[in-house]
Amino acid sequence: MLTRISNAIVKVTEFGLWLGFLAMVVTVGLQVGARNVLKLPLIWTLDLAQLLFSWLIFIGAAVAFRRGAHYVVDLWPENWRRFRFVLEIVGVLAAAIVIYVLVVHGWTLVEIRSTSNVSTLGIAHSWMFLPMPIGGGLMLIFLIEAVQNMFRKGSQ
Repeated sequence: MLTRISNAIVKVTEFGLWLGFLAMVVTVGLQVGARNVLKLPLIWTLDLAQLLFSWLIFIGAAVAFRRGAHYVVDLWPENWRRFRFVLEIVGVLAAAIVIYVLVVHGWTLVEIRSTSNVSTLGIAHSWMFLPMPIGGGLMLIFLIEAVQNMFRKGSQ
């Protein structure tokens, strides 16, 4: 059940990331073209590109976490199953710490920055930091799924 939910979340998220990346490419292209060809600086494009980049990084990191696409160094032989299981638990604990930092301290940043505005876009600065707790929340869902799969695999 959790795997189906995670699959649906990833599918929707990947579509959003695709749209965000397209928007960022168009924004940066517009910025470069306006500045170099038209000699017209579009100040808002820099802020929009930063906003999109922030969303793409943190939400994309959650999808990468689900896929196991982050760097892994394989040092131990395959037949050391118990030792590998211990290392998997250490990895889960490390991921939980990162998720905690993203969710709790990311939300603190969102609250702190909610009182100031990005003047060129007319939005609160908190939108720049909101992807941190959202990405952390997605990672938490995917971590729970990974732990569930880890114990299923271990019990077989």
